[in-house]
Amino acid sequence: MNDSISIVGRPSRWKKGQSGNPGGRPKSRLVSEALRTQLAALKPGDPKGRTYAELIASNLIEIASESDGSEAVHAAGLIADRIEGRVKQQVELTGLAAELHNKSDSELQFYLEYQRWPTEQELVELKQQALLKQPVESKQPI
Repeated sequence: MNDSISIVGRPSRWKKGQSGNPGGRPKSRLVSEALRTQLAALKPGDPKGRTYAELIASNLIEIASESDGSEAVHAAGLIADRIEGRVKQQVELTGLAAELHNKSDSELQFYLEYQRWPTEQELVELKQQALLKQPVESKQPI
């Protein structure tokens, strides 16, 4: 078994709050850098002295505004994605994933410890325990 993979409920080699990837995802890729360089370059022979990026943007706007049908819609969508940002997709959970998503941390911990879901009475007790563990707000004198 691979030691770097932890099993749910068992300690891992990472401390709580410690990232397994502190540097994060690399900020740029080789092809992305090459494209950025090319897009920033002036197009040889362009009478207005525009960059490739300016020409592409101009062509995209022309397609969106002067074409009919799916080409115009696609071009307009690309422009909106770049300007407004992509719309976040909603994911609907069903079956076991939905059931697990709706469980509380206490219920999930109970399942890990006892390999079964808590009864109604145990749920009441878990909720009472959770309320007792919550910090009490201290009122400061004015």
